[in-house]
Amino acid sequence: MNTAVPARYDTVARTLHWVMAAAILALWVVGHMIDALPKGPVRSEVIGLHKAIGVVMLVMAVARLAWRLIRPQPPLPSSMSPGEQLLAKAGHVALYLLMLLIPMDGVLMSQSGGREVSVFGLVLPALVAKDDALKAIFKEGHEVLGWVLAAILIGHVAAALRHRFILRDDVMARMLPGK
Repeated sequence: MNTAVPARYDTVARTLHWVMAAAILALWVVGHMIDALPKGPVRSEVIGLHKAIGVVMLVMAVARLAWRLIRPQPPLPSSMSPGEQLLAKAGHVALYLLMLLIPMDGVLMSQSGGREVSVFGLVLPALVAKDDALKAIFKEGHEVLGWVLAAILIGHVAAALRHRFILRDDVMARMLPGK
């Protein structure tokens, strides 16, 4: 097995990163639009699609985390201070936690509201019974965690842009598509 430390992320890691980035953005936007939709079949379809893609994202987050754990990652530049390196690592841990927690919370919110979660026809087993008080907790958690994710993602993008345009190092290039 090649244990050499790569200069950039491999194709699998980059693909998972960008597919998930696009899907997270879409899920976040759609999630905020749902309440504006009138009750009816269109809203039900949008909610069902939001749930299904959210569960797919949970599976992808688990795959992404597993891939990250078994593949060597490019090191952070030695020019970064220990505080910056700690912040970068903490930000990545927070992103992974949120990519796991938000869809799990969404599943529990739906199920505690008495709604099944179907992933393109495959119905997930119920993890909780209908409970309106529990649903309210999960709903609030889903919203709060979504805003926390948005804030951390803004910081993540800002840090990447800082590396690219201010520090002019290769940190951002390690995750960009292509060679």
